Amino acid sequence: MSATTIPLGLPRTVLRLHRVAAWLWIAFVAVTGALLLWLWGPGTAGLDITGHCNPATANGCTAKGATADAYHYVLTLTDTLVTLVPVAASVFAGGLLIGRELGSGTAQLAWTQSVSPVRWLAAKLALPAAFLVVGTTILMLLRRLVASEAPGLSDHRWYGSTQLYNVLGPTTVALPLLGLAIGAMVALLTRRTLPAAGYSLIATAVVVGALDAVRDRLWPTVTVTGDVNESYQYFAGSLVSEGAVTASGARVSDPLCVDDRACLTAHNVTGFYREGHPPSHFWPLQLVETTLVLALTAAATATAFWLLRRRAR
Repeated sequence: MSATTIPLGLPRTVLRLHRVAAWLWIAFVAVTGALLLWLWGPGTAGLDITGHCNPATANGCTAKGATADAYHYVLTLTDTLVTLVPVAASVFAGGLLIGRELGSGTAQLAWTQSVSPVRWLAAKLALPAAFLVVGTTILMLLRRLVASEAPGLSDHRWYGSTQLYNVLGPTTVALPLLGLAIGAMVALLTRRTLPAAGYSLIATAVVVGALDAVRDRLWPTVTVTGDVNESYQYFAGSLVSEGAVTASGARVSDPLCVDDRACLTAHNVTGFYREGHPPSHFWPLQLVETTLVLALTAAATATAFWLLRRRAR
């Protein structure tokens, strides 16, 4: 076997070994995509929809009618399915893709038959990564079509839900790749199928949760203020913090004086503030977070290859 035929043969072998998983993924994308197309077209029949449901604006929309509940259920279902893909990819990589072959000795056998460990791992990750990129890109574009072009319900606004945020932009594509890399890294640490699958699930869930927690710090926030007469100003977007403002400009906790001027004076409160991300921050946040996710993916992948080299030695 020549060196040039190995890269071509390995992907075919990986596809043959995991053809069931490949077909399941294709079926998942097809079914979820069909549901999204239904939400965009036939699902809106009979609904009385007002307003514009663009997730990148402050405008909202409402839907009334006999099928509104069914529409909302399918919409929530598709969002949930897409947001579970990173964890599913991690469990697959940790348990079936890498962990099972390390635990059974199949990987070690392949390494003795003119297939280097590095090429083996590269082929193992490249093909699932390609499937994930194509599939999640299709689903993300269809979801944006539903949110921005087709009628829908009021909670289409991204800043009302972390789940919505994670299905409307490039993070939809990047997060599954991170899950795949984490799964491979954990599998090379544990080298057993079930522990690798379990630890991959936990690790990916923790990382995704941490990204959700730091998202508000990824881009400068916007602040709106009002004096004691105006109280809190309306803020359309993702609210990060709010409270009172003193005469010196310091931000403090709201003393909850309501309309008690003596109480406000005693606490030196001259106004109130709200700080957060307006709808226009959707794309800056998405692009910065996607860059961070891809950097973490590269780090996890590099760690997996480092662990592999140590094990191969």
